[in-house]
Amino acid sequence: MPLGKLIFHFFLLATIVVTKTHSWGAVGHAFVARIAMTFLTDSSKTFIKDILPWYVYGNMSMLASWPDNILYPDTNPVGYLNWDWSKPLHYVNTPDYVCQYVPSRDCVEDNCIDGAIQNYTKRLANTALDHVQRQEALQFLVHYVGDIHQPLHSGFTSDRGGNSVRGDDPES
Repeated sequence: MPLGKLIFHFFLLATIVVTKTHSWGAVGHAFVARIAMTFLTDSSKTFIKDILPWYVYGNMSMLASWPDNILYPDTNPVGYLNWDWSKPLHYVNTPDYVCQYVPSRDCVEDNCIDGAIQNYTKRLANTALDHVQRQEALQFLVHYVGDIHQPLHSGFTSDRGGNSVRGDDPES
């Protein structure tokens, strides 16, 4: 069977068999971070090991979900309201059915994932910032690079960052 037909049949079977979908969560974020780590130079690995907490031994994947974990009362019962400002930084939306991203319209004051990636890249490189600020910058950056590669983190306004898109069978 030709490869194209095989792929088509696989996806057809997957849509029949798979009835529920989930975001990739901690496992997906860890996986993206591990892949990224394979592309680091030795000096970059040393830099990251020096920035991250000692107990992760320079392993970015161990903290890749931190920006999600700090947002909700079930994962951060005491401090989640302190991080509420960061929720819009996990995605970017364009107006419904407009398939062109315009930063001045879609990321006002850098309050979206594009602005967050640019901001935290600059903060990580800024040696005038203290260690904690640069550590947070790296953790946010690792997470947001994972988010931007996840489906539905770039979508239409009515999608609400993918939260309005159902991927499961509403009858189940």
